Amino acid sequence: VLDRTITDSGDGDLWRHSRLRWLDSTVGLDDEVFAPYTPVGWNADSATVSVLGRSLRIAPGGLPASIRSTFSASCDGTNAPSREILARPARFGVVAAGIEPAWAGSKPEIEKRTTGGVWWRSTAVSGGLTLTCRAGLECDGYADYCLTLKSETSQALDNIFLELPLCADVARYMVGMGRKGGRRPVSWDWKWDLRFANSHIWLGDVGAGLQCKLKDVKSRWDLYGLKDSGLYRDWAGTGAGGCSVREDGATVVVRAFTGPLKVEAGQELHFNFGLLITPTRTLDKQHWRWRYFHQPSADPVSKVAATGATVINLHQGDAINPYINYPFLNSDRLSAYVREAHDAGMKVKIYYTVRELSNYTAEFWALRSLGDEVFRNGPGFQLADHFREKDEKRSDTPPTGSSWLCEHVIRDYVPAWHQHLGNGHYDAALAQQGLSRWHNYYLEGLDNLIREYGVDGIYLDGIGYDRQVMKRVRKVMQRAHPGCLIDFHSGNNFEPQYGLNNVVGQYMELLPCIDSVWFGEGFDYNNPPDYWLIEVAGIPFGLFGEMLQGGGNPWRGMLYGMTSRLGWCGDPRPLWKVWDEFGIEQARMIGYWDPACPVTTGRDDVLVTAYVRDGGTPSCLLSIASWATDTVSCQLRIDWAALGLSPEKAKLHAPEIPGFQPERRWRAAEPVPVAPGRGWLIHVYE
Repeated sequence: VLDRTITDSGDGDLWRHSRLRWLDSTVGLDDEVFAPYTPVGWNADSATVSVLGRSLRIAPGGLPASIRSTFSASCDGTNAPSREILARPARFGVVAAGIEPAWAGSKPEIEKRTTGGVWWRSTAVSGGLTLTCRAGLECDGYADYCLTLKSETSQALDNIFLELPLCADVARYMVGMGRKGGRRPVSWDWKWDLRFANSHIWLGDVGAGLQCKLKDVKSRWDLYGLKDSGLYRDWAGTGAGGCSVREDGATVVVRAFTGPLKVEAGQELHFNFGLLITPTRTLDKQHWRWRYFHQPSADPVSKVAATGATVINLHQGDAINPYINYPFLNSDRLSAYVREAHDAGMKVKIYYTVRELSNYTAEFWALRSLGDEVFRNGPGFQLADHFREKDEKRSDTPPTGSSWLCEHVIRDYVPAWHQHLGNGHYDAALAQQGLSRWHNYYLEGLDNLIREYGVDGIYLDGIGYDRQVMKRVRKVMQRAHPGCLIDFHSGNNFEPQYGLNNVVGQYMELLPCIDSVWFGEGFDYNNPPDYWLIEVAGIPFGLFGEMLQGGGNPWRGMLYGMTSRLGWCGDPRPLWKVWDEFGIEQARMIGYWDPACPVTTGRDDVLVTAYVRDGGTPSCLLSIASWATDTVSCQLRIDWAALGLSPEKAKLHAPEIPGFQPERRWRAAEPVPVAPGRGWLIHVYE
């Protein structure tokens, strides 16, 4: 026995199992502000909470009286004229015997203030009903509401509802509650269904919007369905609950309701929901320098550096990161690879999340000893005869997992991702619970990856945790190494088997902590531009995105600043070259959706986004893309004064871009032909 302690508490030796104490870690668990957000402000005179580019004024009773945004229409600034999101104050109502009594609400009482949020409490009374509101607005624009309704007497209620009246000129687009993202319909109806965990809806525009997510009494992270939790109390009522969207003149009313239900004397009903005011931040111009190489590490760092890529993603199943969500068994090789990449001027991010966990995990059996706390409970290994019915036509036989799981784990598990590692070896993962103490271990592991291995961020393939854990992830990364990146990928979950969920709505409350999105499998890039804007690009929420499926459509992608990822799909290098020659990171991107866009075609099916620089030649880069079914001749409508150019002297030049466009020149007044499904990148200059 030596007279000194181990410097790292034994964490460097996985066999010691000292890291099990991480299960109870509180790292990152605080209410302080995190970048890129500013400290939360509070004005007691007006009962207004202010965050980056947005504000919420609290009405008596605690609900929002006003929500405003000063984000620009192209999401590149927070100094635009203030825009009201709510047409009138939000309202919570109870109807009994056909009558809706009025509430007498108290002014909000501030319970806590930090740099990261303001939390308040308020009450309202109406006859024998008392409504207690506890809520808070955090630095990224997320408001968490917990409403408790208590009745002094037993009574039958016709309905309980929450009403969010939005300005119709703001609520241009909609996504969620079983509705495909795009332009808002005049009306929409949604009902609770055990098959679908999609109790969230967003309505808005690029510079101003609001998501509402109806939540269960208990904290949950249900992604695909409600069979484990049941319909959310107390929103679903007796099963008649739901939500409606109705356009009424200049107002669009979102109303969540319970339908008829009975309340007992002294009984408390809980109506929890979250509001996210969007966008959450301005678009990060570093996007133009985040050039991803997404491929196995078989290619040496020197070869990757020669491509012009600046960020390497190490996927799971890679030789350097073979074990899914447990990258600690290959530490020497990982550290050496990261150092080599840093020497070449590149960042390295790693596949690391929570959803399934490798059977190579050093603490595997310790975690199994915790029952179903960490790993999900399931049928485990069963012989085929156990599932065979007399007609032998049953097709829902669950997977059993690899032979190792069958032989050693045997029962009470749910097999997840399997990766063949060669020579008869498999990385055989088990499915994990939505929330557990493993998330604390995960956070400590993330801190370890950054501080000890030099990793520059994480690649999230789906996200296996809720908003509280996501905020801790962001804080842990920033405190360990400012500049770390979080990159989020998902396939399209707008399918019944995935809960009929729009990914951007499903994960919206996490997006304030993420740097970029990469939505791929199952997304159809032939969908119209309003779908691209809301479900694919990320721009209304303050994020740039990239394309995956088949490399995407590069012409349409450039309308939103999107390319594919080198090594995985498509070849964005010719576009990277154009970006550098133009100096795109110095330009302002003015999207076709922005009324201030200085160039249009006069058509809804051929759109233009302008990248405008204050100086330099050329001073403007036009991205043109078509959804027309035929080749069309477009006469560009150019606001020359806005560009600071003379139409008599102006020139239009499309440089040759391999695989994208041939070289071509036009006079200012000459129409531009645009082929279906394609487009142009055109320099405009004198």
